[in-house]
Amino acid sequence: MKRRIAILAAGVVAIGSATALAVAPGETPFPSATIESVFVTTQTVTGPASPLGANVLSSSYPRGAVVVFKVFAADAKSGKVLTAEDARYAFVKIPGQPNLKLTYTAPAKKGDPNFTGTWTIPATYPTGLVPFTTRFQTTGKQYGNFVQIPVATSQLTVTAS
Repeated sequence: MKRRIAILAAGVVAIGSATALAVAPGETPFPSATIESVFVTTQTVTGPASPLGANVLSSSYPRGAVVVFKVFAADAKSGKVLTAEDARYAFVKIPGQPNLKLTYTAPAKKGDPNFTGTWTIPATYPTGLVPFTTRFQTTGKQYGNFVQIPVATSQLTVTAS
């Protein structure tokens, strides 16, 4: 019995050490220690002129392509889905670009994205990962943010034309 406990304790220490080594100093691993009062999630889909067709979920876009940000936002405590009347501001922050204002669209069914914004990638925009964030503030001064998870297939990437 004591041997099993010692083996289990060694395994826990090894897992904890591996996790600690994977986190950079000063970085808060997911999930964050703080909870936002507005739940926000964002997905990127192709625009209407895409050769793949409109509304195809994608993370990789060439320069000049249209990226549509589909955003779902709700009050984290009550579960109320936010509407245009609830949002003081809602935008996507893209490095080197003006803030992309999000527009409310009534969801077709429960759980569908309720805000959208369209960005045409400039021909001179740098290739690589685009560390965008989605920001919300409600009229009741509650905040919510979306930051991409650090998984390549889940991050917006700009490629050469």
